[in-house]
Amino acid sequence: MLEPLKQKKKDGTSYERPPEIEAWLKKLETVEVAERLRQFATLSRKSIGYVPSEALVYFLRRAWADRMEGDFEKIFRILMKRIEQSLCSAISDSRMAGARGIREEIMNRFAERIAKDCKGRTGLLDFYEIRFDKAFAAFRTSTLRQIGPTVVDTVPLGSDEDDGLEISAEVEAAASDFLGGDPEKLDDPAFRLELTAAIDCLPDDQKQVIGLLLQGFQIDSKDKNIMTIARILQCDERTVRNRRDRACKALKAILQEENAQ
Repeated sequence: MLEPLKQKKKDGTSYERPPEIEAWLKKLETVEVAERLRQFATLSRKSIGYVPSEALVYFLRRAWADRMEGDFEKIFRILMKRIEQSLCSAISDSRMAGARGIREEIMNRFAERIAKDCKGRTGLLDFYEIRFDKAFAAFRTSTLRQIGPTVVDTVPLGSDEDDGLEISAEVEAAASDFLGGDPEKLDDPAFRLELTAAIDCLPDDQKQVIGLLLQGFQIDSKDKNIMTIARILQCDERTVRNRRDRACKALKAILQEENAQ
């Protein structure tokens, strides 16, 4: 019998995992612990038998509840290795100054989140059992907003997929500004290449603004504890918006010219 999720909807019913995740959990419950851990250790999504991270979170929580400290530690290390791998792709040293320190800070905060869930903060990891990539992308963005990057050199359009085809939710939302309300264009790998090349053609000040928008940063906030684009770039909100507007106009022109050829 699978453990239900703890978070409740507004109508009082529990959230549910997607059917495919439930199927994975039921399948994994039938194998020996050693074999399950062996399957968890596969890191590449392209490998046969790769187990979704949602399942790792489920068995991590169950190991803690069952006081299986050895199993908990092994699953924790595998999960953190996956997170480290995804962060190296999303926040690479070539894209951002101080990237290693930022990755470590995000990992430390996520480890703290796991600890809080284990200590009784009900449901903190529930959404990681439903859509791990989307939940972690939101967590990563939230942390970045608080600590802020030092310098953004290029724009990461992909998220945690090692084949580079998954587009993060924050990219879709931000991209709609210069895609005419049609962020689904980002599903086309060829278009993403065009967009990346177009962004690289922008002046540095405009490229920085677009890069930060695509990472999910907001332009400004009355909350002094939130790291915003204006604070990162040390300029006022109006300047940021002007740079964004000029960048969007330039990107539209570049992409229209490319598509006309």
